[in-house]
Amino acid sequence: MKKLIFFLVILFFLFFTGYQVVKYQFGPKYSGEITLTGLNSETEVYFDDYGIPHIYAGSAEDAYQTLGYVHAQDRLFQMEMMRRVGTGTLAELLGEDLLDVDKFFRTLGIPKHAQWSADEWEKTGPSEIKIAVNAYIAGVNTFIKEGKLPLEYTLLGNTPRPYTIEDMHGIIGYMSFTFAMAMKTDPLVTKVARDLGPDYLNVLSVHTLPEHHVIPNQNKKSGKEDGKNLDKSSLQKLLNNLPVPLIEGSNSWVIGPNRTASGEVLFLNDTHIGFAQPSVWYEAHLEYPDFSYYGNHLAGIPFGLVGHTRQHSMGLTMFENDDQDFFEEKLNPDNPNETVYGKEFRPIISRIEEIPVKGQDPVSFEIKESVHGPIMNEVLPEIGKVTSNPVASWWVYVLEPTKALEATWRMSRSKDIKEFEEGAKLIHAPGLNVMYGDKAGNIAWWATAKLPIRPEHVNSKIFLDGSNPEDEPQGWMPFEENPMSINPPEGFVATANNQPDTLINGTFFPGYYYPGDRWNRIAQTIISRTDWDQNNIKDLQLEVVNETHSSLATIMADNVFLKDFENHKEIMALLATWKGNHDLDSRAPTIYYKWLYHTLHAMMADELGEEWFDNFLETFLYIRSVSKLIKTENSPWWNNINTPEIESRSKILTDAFNKTMAELSEQLGDDKKKWVWEKAVVLEHPHPLGAKQPLDKIFNVKAPAVPANEESVNKLAFKLNPDGIYHVKSGPAMRIILDFANVEASESILPTGQSGNLFSPWYSDQAEMFAKGQYRPQLMNENQIKSNSKKKIVFKKD
Repeated sequence: MKKLIFFLVILFFLFFTGYQVVKYQFGPKYSGEITLTGLNSETEVYFDDYGIPHIYAGSAEDAYQTLGYVHAQDRLFQMEMMRRVGTGTLAELLGEDLLDVDKFFRTLGIPKHAQWSADEWEKTGPSEIKIAVNAYIAGVNTFIKEGKLPLEYTLLGNTPRPYTIEDMHGIIGYMSFTFAMAMKTDPLVTKVARDLGPDYLNVLSVHTLPEHHVIPNQNKKSGKEDGKNLDKSSLQKLLNNLPVPLIEGSNSWVIGPNRTASGEVLFLNDTHIGFAQPSVWYEAHLEYPDFSYYGNHLAGIPFGLVGHTRQHSMGLTMFENDDQDFFEEKLNPDNPNETVYGKEFRPIISRIEEIPVKGQDPVSFEIKESVHGPIMNEVLPEIGKVTSNPVASWWVYVLEPTKALEATWRMSRSKDIKEFEEGAKLIHAPGLNVMYGDKAGNIAWWATAKLPIRPEHVNSKIFLDGSNPEDEPQGWMPFEENPMSINPPEGFVATANNQPDTLINGTFFPGYYYPGDRWNRIAQTIISRTDWDQNNIKDLQLEVVNETHSSLATIMADNVFLKDFENHKEIMALLATWKGNHDLDSRAPTIYYKWLYHTLHAMMADELGEEWFDNFLETFLYIRSVSKLIKTENSPWWNNINTPEIESRSKILTDAFNKTMAELSEQLGDDKKKWVWEKAVVLEHPHPLGAKQPLDKIFNVKAPAVPANEESVNKLAFKLNPDGIYHVKSGPAMRIILDFANVEASESILPTGQSGNLFSPWYSDQAEMFAKGQYRPQLMNENQIKSNSKKKIVFKKD
């Protein structure tokens, strides 16, 4: 026994020593001195208890060079993944399994657009913004050259190349693509329209329905304006191979002074993004003469897209406007390299790109473009299941160079609401709802995007006729006609990815909008009182109630064959009285979502097939159509086309319920009181290398179960499935609350932690806090930061 104990002690000592050696080799440095070539004066960085850097510099150039270094120290591998997606070079690092992803993004045109934007950037003369961007890039590259690279590079046998302005624009391009709803949805809608016809299509919510909630527009400005936000079988399976998350949606609301306890603006934002490790946002606080800003930064981007000064705050949600059309081309019968265009023919332009692939020779890949844009057939598998003709993508983002860097620079430095709006105008795509609040009492929302003017006959969700020039957009709406609301009489502005109301020009602009459940809960709650503060508003931000799904559960329970449910009266009563809460001890969601899946599958898989049905569940079309599908009694979807009889709604619901009860008994046992939601929910934040075992045990971050839900304010989304285990795939990438009565007391939380370095103490320290609905401070008070910080780096000039 003594020998065994001695052996275990030695083994523990060796393991501990080995871990410390590896940690020293790959772990970040948070204390001491670092020399930065090009620094103008000494810069101090204080790290708070959650690893957020507070940078005190003598100039913008020094601040951003320092930010580049500390950002890279914590998130370099995340930057690597993001830039490689945006430049189409994932296969060079991760191997041929990612080749199809590179082909997809290259065909879509993001790397080409990044190069174009970088070229236009280089043509501009010296400016403050250019100095700041170049300084940030220099800071990143100093870390790449001189810092301790994270463990991931050693495991992959790779060292990073220098970071460039083209990489930065590639990251912006990827994040502009990320919502991708047109690519997921339009082929499906076109298939239903062509193969099944209008009776089937009419039961879906291809466009916003009257019962959906819209965001009020108030284009006329008012108030305090002068006062001082890989498997090629389907696109979704291809996207599942991405080593970086996708933006899913967001909430933001800003409450005016007349509805708050303090009499000052209350600002909230929670962006919904795919869960990953590290999470998307990197927080940093910058202080230099005439500038003080606390921001949330994307990997590789120097300026915070969401953040605040002591005078104003900015946030965002996805606008979800339709900015991508697909044109089905007709080939010239005498020349397959030309397309029909009216009474003329237009050439198909081809180019060959060499895609580097790890461990093998580069792969030559041909990209073809028609007059409407890149032809997507080879990289968007769904197209080939709809038509054999070439289909081209017309996408607003790639039509002009991005000015996102200039826009975020100007918005973060605006002195008043007018200056802020001028910055917001520069965003041409993707469509963003930019949210604003300030110390002077102003609140505002702008939908920022270049909105195409489409002909009245065009349904932008169905493939258009590439041979007919009259199907093409006719121009652009002026920014002044975009959806917006500035100091509205209701005393608040809110966006939750839902449809803006009719514009002043009479347009009800099409998009991939959510039905507005979240917006309605936010709006109805805000107007219920006038004493909102930073504490009582948390209940709304953390709310997990969805009344739409509870009403559907009632309808479903009311329309089964009652004689079949003598043994399930208690379950039926539970569903009939469910108020839509998704608390972990609730049983209703466990039963409802499995029942809903089997109902929808029985309704639709016979017509669509398994693959298209699975795709349907990944689109906004499912979220927006589910109510109409369940409520429409005489829908053709209820009938199973593979049987001789005509199935009714009650028949489908009854069979689906029986299947649900049998499966839940097998899954969770016969004691129905133990069928609680907590047993059905799983949350794990996946690292890019976590797809390979046993690296998942090392890099992934597991979290406690969260109250997963569909379209509650605290949206914690999952994919509907037959297994009854729901992996939460996305949710708030942060939760920000700020009261302008005391900006220095603002709060937030991240899903995992501030650092992406495995050996950082801040790799996953916020994961449990996030799951439990807790918050932590966003510090800006200099005395508080400096007196409490336990870790500090002094950056010295060379």
